[in-house]
Amino acid sequence: MKTIAIVLISVALALCLVNYGIDYFFYLKNKYCRFHIGRWQQAEWEKAVEKRAVKWLKKTPTVKITDNSRYMLLDFLNGKYRSKTIQSWQKAALILGLLESHSEAEKKAAETAAEALIDSSGNWKESPVAVDCGMLSYAILKAASEPLKIKPAMDDSIAIIKKNINAVGMISYTAGKDNPDMYVDTIGLVCPFLALYAKVFEVSEWEDIAFYQIKMFHQYGLYENTALPNHAFHIKSKLPLGVYGWGRGTAWYVIGLMDTYKNIKKKEYKDLLKKWIFDAAEKYLIYQRQDGGFGAILQRTQTYDSSATAALAWFYMNCYEISSQEKYKQTAEKCMKKLLSCTRITGAIDWCQGDTKDIGVFAQTYDLMPFAQGMALRALDLK
Repeated sequence: MKTIAIVLISVALALCLVNYGIDYFFYLKNKYCRFHIGRWQQAEWEKAVEKRAVKWLKKTPTVKITDNSRYMLLDFLNGKYRSKTIQSWQKAALILGLLESHSEAEKKAAETAAEALIDSSGNWKESPVAVDCGMLSYAILKAASEPLKIKPAMDDSIAIIKKNINAVGMISYTAGKDNPDMYVDTIGLVCPFLALYAKVFEVSEWEDIAFYQIKMFHQYGLYENTALPNHAFHIKSKLPLGVYGWGRGTAWYVIGLMDTYKNIKKKEYKDLLKKWIFDAAEKYLIYQRQDGGFGAILQRTQTYDSSATAALAWFYMNCYEISSQEKYKQTAEKCMKKLLSCTRITGAIDWCQGDTKDIGVFAQTYDLMPFAQGMALRALDLK
């Protein structure tokens, strides 16, 4: 009995050491990587951000789905540490950022990464299961030199989205077509893909569906006279759900507006999207912080989030490209100056809000997020 007790105690101590060792390793890693953060010259920073994105295409870092920084071993074992659906839009943003680069080598890296996700028969190597796949599908379709060869995979993505269309024509972000909540996430993750799919494969039905999502969110999901999106709204009651002005939610809204605008063909849709784009662009100017960043909650400027700031940098660069109004370019440049100050010595943009847990339940941790890296690159590509 004494021997058994010693063995059990030894095993328990070993597990404790492993558990605390893992926690301490990640703590030290983050602390070390933030030494000398933001000490960059503009030109070298741009190269470092691009170089880091290329590395991450080959091995995309995990975005945690937990805020927990203690007993992380338990999260690993219980499958509560990472999610494939979150990882899909991390890789999507990296592909888009490099695909739109001025460098042919970076474009080729993006095309190669996109091709690697599709098999020789044009199907997904690893089939997606949720509507989050829309952004990755968008990136792959944009990268495709011969779109018909990858149409089976794109059709699979369309089928997943179609299953989530409810009786009133809205696409549910989670839990199938019976979910009564319309998330702002859907606007950015799904609508650009539907518009591009409609254009490339000449299926106008999906252009109509894409525009309808944005139209309904514009009508029921924005706070009056501010263009600040809510996290969601209830489809039947039309009542708001969650928080207005969530930073990454605003990112999803402007990505949906801009990328859908770029790909949609019907003039009436394009004209309305352009109107909504510049309405948002004007109204968000007052929420930019003195240091150039945007908040995790836009109207609460004491907060900061690099993922929102990177997306809005890209949005304002596009606004400048469309309108030639210098104020939009200046806004984007201030965003990029702030992003530079949050970039680690490795070239990785830091201080991105972690994954959202539920409607109105936001992460309290800030770390790396490849999505922000990709969106920052998309902004730099427009310089």
